[in-house]
Amino acid sequence: MKTNMYKKIHWLPLLILLVTISSLQAKKSGNAWPFTLNCPPNAYVSCTAELWDLSAYGNATYSMGPYTYQAGNPTVQYNLNSCNAGTITRTWMVEDQYWNWHSCTQTIYVSSGGSGGPVIDWPEDIELTGCNPDTNPYHLPEPNNYPTWEGSECSMLGRSYSDMLFYVNSQCKKIMRTWKVLDWCNYSPTNGYGIYTKVQIIYLINNTAPAFTCPAEITVNAFNCKDALVTATPLTIDPSVCGGNFEITNNSPYATSKGKDISGKYPIGTTKVTYTVKYGCGKTKTCTTNVVVKNSARPTPYCIAQIITTLMPLDTDHDGKVDNGMVEIWAKDLNKGSYSSCGFNPLKFSFSKNVNETSKVFTCDNIGTNKVEMWVTDSRGGQEYCLVDVIIQNNGANIPNCHPKPVDPVYPIYSQRGNVLTLTDTPLKDAEITLKYVDPIIKYSSTYDTTETLELDSFINLSGYKLYRYITVQKITEHKDSTLQYITKTVKTNADGKYIFDSLTIHDKKIAISATYVDDKHKNIDNKDVELLTKFLLGEVTFTSYHQYLASDINEDGKIDIADQNLLMEFVTGVVPSLTGSHQWYLLDKKATYTKPEDVLTKALPLVVTLDSLIAVNPVVDFIAIKKGNISVDPGSFQEVEADSRSKVELVNDFKAYPNPFTDMVTFSINSETSNEAQLRIFNAAGMMIYTKDQVLTKGQNEVNVRLDNDITGLLLYTWTLGNQQFNGTLSRIK
Repeated sequence: MKTNMYKKIHWLPLLILLVTISSLQAKKSGNAWPFTLNCPPNAYVSCTAELWDLSAYGNATYSMGPYTYQAGNPTVQYNLNSCNAGTITRTWMVEDQYWNWHSCTQTIYVSSGGSGGPVIDWPEDIELTGCNPDTNPYHLPEPNNYPTWEGSECSMLGRSYSDMLFYVNSQCKKIMRTWKVLDWCNYSPTNGYGIYTKVQIIYLINNTAPAFTCPAEITVNAFNCKDALVTATPLTIDPSVCGGNFEITNNSPYATSKGKDISGKYPIGTTKVTYTVKYGCGKTKTCTTNVVVKNSARPTPYCIAQIITTLMPLDTDHDGKVDNGMVEIWAKDLNKGSYSSCGFNPLKFSFSKNVNETSKVFTCDNIGTNKVEMWVTDSRGGQEYCLVDVIIQNNGANIPNCHPKPVDPVYPIYSQRGNVLTLTDTPLKDAEITLKYVDPIIKYSSTYDTTETLELDSFINLSGYKLYRYITVQKITEHKDSTLQYITKTVKTNADGKYIFDSLTIHDKKIAISATYVDDKHKNIDNKDVELLTKFLLGEVTFTSYHQYLASDINEDGKIDIADQNLLMEFVTGVVPSLTGSHQWYLLDKKATYTKPEDVLTKALPLVVTLDSLIAVNPVVDFIAIKKGNISVDPGSFQEVEADSRSKVELVNDFKAYPNPFTDMVTFSINSETSNEAQLRIFNAAGMMIYTKDQVLTKGQNEVNVRLDNDITGLLLYTWTLGNQQFNGTLSRIK
């Protein structure tokens, strides 16, 4: 290796020296060798060509006489744009044997017109499931998110997309996403070159089945011997379910509509109705309910409203004296044209469901009015009855000790009754009583899903061979569900203030009973109530009953003050149309008691009576009715306050304030028995003292004038104190 290098290093200068000597000799002899620099031709290539190795497009040489030599490495200059198109120049410079420089340049023209354009991998179609799936391509997986490409050496590529949303239904939607890829280097808006498009389909499907419960079994009675009109509750789906609107159909041949409502006219018997709910893109969920129409075409009873008969005398102990009486009545004798609308004849008549009880015997124990049932039974067992008043009299027979007995009222078992009375025990008619079951009642319902499976079966044919086959087997799965139902019933009191709930079929649940009442706002409220409230505030009377305290708290703030008096006076005088607060009447549990009557203002009011359950015979629940503002309804619930013994010495024999109401000035006229020091205090409706004055009264007539600030108006209280004697009253300031 070293020997070769040595030879290269020492022979090259020698060669150059020989060429130089030869050139000088040729020059001396007049025969110089010509010098020629030869450039490779210009080249035309695509931007996809291998531009990193330019020797493929030739190299320059130079010639001296018969000899040709390589021109060495050129100077290369790239003049390419961002699309990798333009020119590349290669320049060679060589010095000849006479020390003259020669140069030549090759130009390589690079065009941007690559063959076939970029190879683009477009996003594939995708199916997204859920309520509102994210369709942003940034969040989609490969290869469903963005287009990618290869062969972009000659290109500047960019991408964009636009969406068109199509609705099939609320759970099935389709997005047509149009992708565009633009080649900026080859784009021509005139002929559309350089832009590529592709449509991607994105399916949005909510495959979560909606939750719903089939309506409970519907049972109705047919009274026309063939069919009945059924009113059903439409099938509902929780509106919070993703998608909102669902297509609901039913397969009932008798439904008026084929949607969520299966109401219609159904024949006698059981009709199984299936609801089908469509969701997603063609999926369905079903449930089934039964519509039962019972043949309840009963006979129509018509009976005599009243029959009067007398007892025949009897001597039951055979002592020769009449001691009892008896009369026998036949049920058919009470009939007055009963019939069967379906023609189910003949009819039978009895005094009970027992068709053999065709007669009834009445004795002295039945003197008076007896309500009896006349039952009509048709040939198919349908039954109905009507009531007849059978009046048994003891007239000509003169049976001793045969008189009507007092009859206690009979109340249905598992009923709830009571009374509503005012403070004076006056019945309150048309008070509304509400009975509410505190806890919800659980109601159960069933839905059915039908599935089909293939099962292997075998049989022996006529030739005695055992053959196998698949048969379709239906399997019905029952799903039980429960719903909560709150039950509330209302009745009104009659003219005697009585009420009764007599159709209570649920006995073991806690119930709450409350009452409300409204009437004419001004009824029984007048100046007497204002005067009594004023005396209470001035300390002239006290209340001994909690009713009085409750009726006096006009603004329902838990205390009785001048504000209540002001509101009551404005109501009585017509300044305001009604009293403030949420109550006109308080209907309280009559059994309620308070340690102190004023406790009613701060403690919870017994507006609701709660019973743990119903028993066969329930205790009555009575309410006491108190009308707000009607303070003087019960004279026994307040008493006068005796004056202090020290004030029994009369210091004033005449006292008055005028004018009242006043505008600018009020005058107090006081006829004093002696000369005295007195003090005046005036309070506003909120109980705040707004004026005070010390006054020396002389013996005889005194006139004391008082002016108040212009902003003081409305109802005012005043107090004059003279020694141990006190005078109280009210003033009204008007503008």
